[in-house]
Amino acid sequence: MPVFFVLCMLVVISTLCKGHFQPCRVFPTDLFVEVGSSVWLVCSCDSVRNGKFFWTLNRKSVDEKLSKRINATHSMLSLTNFIHSHATVECHNTETTQILGGTIVRTYSKPQNISCFLHYENPTDDGVPQLFTCTWEHQTHNSKTINYIVNIESADVFSCISSVKSCTVNVFSHLSLSRNIAVTVKAETASWTSRSDSYEVNPFSILKMNQPVVTTSAFSDHLLVSWNNVLDSFDFSCQVKYHKTFSPTVESSKIINCWSCFNATIEDVESCTFYNISVRCALTEPTWSDWSPEETVLTKVKQRHAELLSWRKVSELENYKRIVHVMWTLSQQGIPLKCVDTVKFDIQQTAYGENTAEGNSTPCLSSPCDIEVDEHAHQIHVRAVQDENVIVQDSIYVPAVSESLPRVTDIQTSSDKGVILVSWTAPKEPVRSYMIDWTHNGNQYEWAESKNTNATLLDLQDRKQYNITVTPLLLDGRTGRSTQALQICSGFGAPGRITVSDVEPYDTSAFVSWDTKPEDVCSDAVVKYTVFYRNQSTKTLQNVTVDGEKLYVSLKDLTPATQYSVYVEGAAESGQTRSEESFFTTKRFDPRLLTRAIVCGIIILILLLSFGLFCVIMWKKVKEKPVPDPAVSSVAEWLLQSNQKGNYHFQQFFVPFESYCDKIHIQEFLSTLTPSGIRDPQMNQGQESLKTTISLMPDVLGEKPVALTETQHLPFHEDSTSLLSSESCSVNPYRCQTTTDTLVPRKAIQCKHESNQQHERFSPKSVYVSLHLFEQTGLLESGKDNFN
Repeated sequence: MPVFFVLCMLVVISTLCKGHFQPCRVFPTDLFVEVGSSVWLVCSCDSVRNGKFFWTLNRKSVDEKLSKRINATHSMLSLTNFIHSHATVECHNTETTQILGGTIVRTYSKPQNISCFLHYENPTDDGVPQLFTCTWEHQTHNSKTINYIVNIESADVFSCISSVKSCTVNVFSHLSLSRNIAVTVKAETASWTSRSDSYEVNPFSILKMNQPVVTTSAFSDHLLVSWNNVLDSFDFSCQVKYHKTFSPTVESSKIINCWSCFNATIEDVESCTFYNISVRCALTEPTWSDWSPEETVLTKVKQRHAELLSWRKVSELENYKRIVHVMWTLSQQGIPLKCVDTVKFDIQQTAYGENTAEGNSTPCLSSPCDIEVDEHAHQIHVRAVQDENVIVQDSIYVPAVSESLPRVTDIQTSSDKGVILVSWTAPKEPVRSYMIDWTHNGNQYEWAESKNTNATLLDLQDRKQYNITVTPLLLDGRTGRSTQALQICSGFGAPGRITVSDVEPYDTSAFVSWDTKPEDVCSDAVVKYTVFYRNQSTKTLQNVTVDGEKLYVSLKDLTPATQYSVYVEGAAESGQTRSEESFFTTKRFDPRLLTRAIVCGIIILILLLSFGLFCVIMWKKVKEKPVPDPAVSSVAEWLLQSNQKGNYHFQQFFVPFESYCDKIHIQEFLSTLTPSGIRDPQMNQGQESLKTTISLMPDVLGEKPVALTETQHLPFHEDSTSLLSSESCSVNPYRCQTTTDTLVPRKAIQCKHESNQQHERFSPKSVYVSLHLFEQTGLLESGKDNFN
């Protein structure tokens, strides 16, 4: 209402000044109002004489009911419950919609939700607190600096000045715990001032205790949390908060409440688990002390929940000793426990069947642990000791070297997505269960017990090759013999590294080969290869695919004298891999054409040479008739037709291209006498060298072989020596020939023809004789002398 009266006075003054022209304007200008209050604005314009105005708020028309015409030149706008943090209000002429004037209205709020508490300056202080701190909320919509003044009234009145929304002041000498405390907060700027409502509170209700000092002790079945309290003369309440330090899931903390207490027992905890514990206290519930710093504690093993699962790996016998690799896990409801700090382990070995008190004990800090045994059967006892008490134990059997025990057979393994499935055939003997152990490096073992003849191995390392062993556990506590399965990978990775090894470019094709080198033993096999090649001129990418067994491909339809890039991509079921990009340039002409031409020329040349050689040989055979060699011939007489039907002792001499009857018949020269009737020694020597035995040759003209029969022949006719004297014939190793019909050899071979055809009479044939035989034997000169 005071604003409204001010505006009315301004309107009256403006009217009294009539006669003096006033420009159009809206007042008050740059107005600041408290959020939720009412706003009055006046528009004054002497140029408007009809009193027709309308208003807009942030460019939106305001309801005419909210404006009021004062006179012909003035109009008033009333806005109630104004909540805009920043608004533009404008006055317009109704007829022309011209903006006559405007102003900006901003709002502010008063401080609220004041909260104060008394607290100590030092964590170890007690008695009356020294510090008084208040905080509040204040909505501000502008960037102007705001100063806050906190007025505090108790035994004395004092204040605290701050430029932020909190303030702390030392009230040690101004505060009385027997009186209530009244607080107000005033906010000031250069443009406006705002004051909060009064906040009154009891000192004890806002007294904030120091945070407790906490100690925690772990026992076998619970945790004991203790803390101190500086205000033990007053009634107070405390809260104990605890939660797991390492938890796979986010879980809310658990709270334990107690009244006027200095300790609390936590029983709802798991064995061998880390917990974070914190405590806070308060005289009254609303004002809690700060939470104490979290203290981390490891719980001990609860004997009623502990489980010990042990196993062993036994080495081969060497020097009458075996090394037993003993392993164990301490678990609670199947979850392994890591109680290195709270539990100690002890291994005791005894001969099978003996009392455990008679065995040797070996302390071990953690699993695994190696012990030494002989070739006999032993029992290994693993004990978990906590606070000098055995909380849980387990025993395993080590069979003797020569002991006959059952084993499983037909172990089958398969892997899929990091999981290995194992199955086997049970032995004929009854068993209690089976122990499966597996390792990927021979040092770290995992094991599990199964009641069935199959098992699923989880939580395996990716792409590792595992050794898996299955051992039956017998009903009497003994173990059977172990059976190891073939190595298997937990999973397969992408194929190995592919390298383009060779590129042989031609004019319109190229031969590309590559090598694939597996990264490890668990690299997956390539199912197919895709060869990508790109024309560097046209940037056209093409590809060709081959199966995984081929490591080469021939690229077709390439452009001659063009650069190409090529790379190979291998695809497997588990992934893909590709080679680096290689470059090659095709030839302008096919280099294989020259090689082919050379090869073809060589082949043709060889064929021509072979054909020419063949022709020469055949020509020689046609042109040159064979001449008998006396060294391999016999001396015979040439008979007429009338004597050819008899039996002969000589073999036929075959001349090519002659008929059967044209053949020369040669008879071994048996003996030749000199005219005096005395045998020539040199002649005898020549005769002996000329003697040969030649079998009858088949007829080349298709006739059957001639049968040879030896017959007696008539003596020589004396007319047969008309050409050669008897003296010359006696020393000449060749036959004496005549053209008369009276020539009759001493001995002849009768030629019996199966054909009934009559043979015509023919004249004698010429005989060719080589004289080198006579030159070698000296008979030539002797023959000449005799002839002369």
